[in-house]
Amino acid sequence: MKHTELLVKAQNQLDQLNTRERKLVTWGGTLALVLIGWFVLIEPAMVTIQQAPANQAALVDKAGQVMRAALDLEALRGARSRVVVPESDLQTRLQQLLDEQGIAEQASLVRTEEGDIRVEFKKVSASGFLAWMSRAEAISSLQLNLAEVEKVEAGVLSGYVTLLPGTSGSMGKSSR
Repeated sequence: MKHTELLVKAQNQLDQLNTRERKLVTWGGTLALVLIGWFVLIEPAMVTIQQAPANQAALVDKAGQVMRAALDLEALRGARSRVVVPESDLQTRLQQLLDEQGIAEQASLVRTEEGDIRVEFKKVSASGFLAWMSRAEAISSLQLNLAEVEKVEAGVLSGYVTLLPGTSGSMGKSSR
């Protein structure tokens, strides 16, 4: 109802004007609508269309930079430095890593009869376990042999990891 009342009011005001004033108001309103249409709708659209090739080229260049950075990051991950720890200090170093990650109380570290190092975890935080595992894998004289880990609850793991001590440092290859 407000729109119709407003339209009726405007029509009444226009009817009170003489012919010359009515033409002036009509032409002025038309010019105002054309200018608003130009500056609000048409000009921004034209600028966007004109700049589209440059924007697209910049986006493609940016995507290429991101892909190169991702490849560089992957190369750096693959070439991470290896820590050399004498075999006699392996258990001590692994225990230190457990302490550093705050999971030493929920983990037990033992040497098996075969000479392997077995680390058992009971309800440890997943982030602590993964951080410990990453640091343990960086030791060049250790090789991951077996890992059995299960999720106990959200963010909590239990299980064990068996590591093979040796001087080869060839991670990922299992001799058993």
